[in-house]
Amino acid sequence: MEDLFVLMTSKDEGEGKASARLGIRVNMAGHEAICPISRPCESYEALKKEFRFIIDQIEELEQRGQALFKNPDSQPGMNIDPYMPPEEVWNLLLTITDEKTLVATFNALDASRRQAVAEHVLTRCNIFSGKATIFSSRFDRDSGRLE
Repeated sequence: MEDLFVLMTSKDEGEGKASARLGIRVNMAGHEAICPISRPCESYEALKKEFRFIIDQIEELEQRGQALFKNPDSQPGMNIDPYMPPEEVWNLLLTITDEKTLVATFNALDASRRQAVAEHVLTRCNIFSGKATIFSSRFDRDSGRLE
C-alpha cells in the first residue's frame, strides 16, 4: 500500500531555493492526485511548525472521536444540549472528577459553545478556587481550548 502522506518538494530554478509542503494522496475512481495540506515552507523550522499545526488538528479530532465513542455510562448526565446555557454546561462539566476527562469533554464541544462557556467561567466564576482555577490556568484564548 502506498503512503497516505507525501512530502511535496520544489526548487526554484532561478534562485535555487527549495521548498516543501505536506500533501495527501487521494485516489478516486481510478485516478490519483496529491493534494497539498500545508503551506509551502522554505526552512525545516517552518515545515516543522506546519506539521505541528496539522498534528494538533488531528489530535483534536481524535478527542472528538473519543468523546463520540465513549461509553455513555462512564459520564452520566453528560448529554449537553446544543441550546443549553453556558452556565448549565459549566455545571455539568463540574461533575467530572478527572481533569483529563474534563479537558477532553470541554475540547470536544464546538468552538462557539467553548467560547460561551469560557466567557462564563472567566467572567462569572471565582477563578481562584475549584475547577475554575484549573480552567483558567489551562484555557488558551487563541485556540479556545484547554491545553
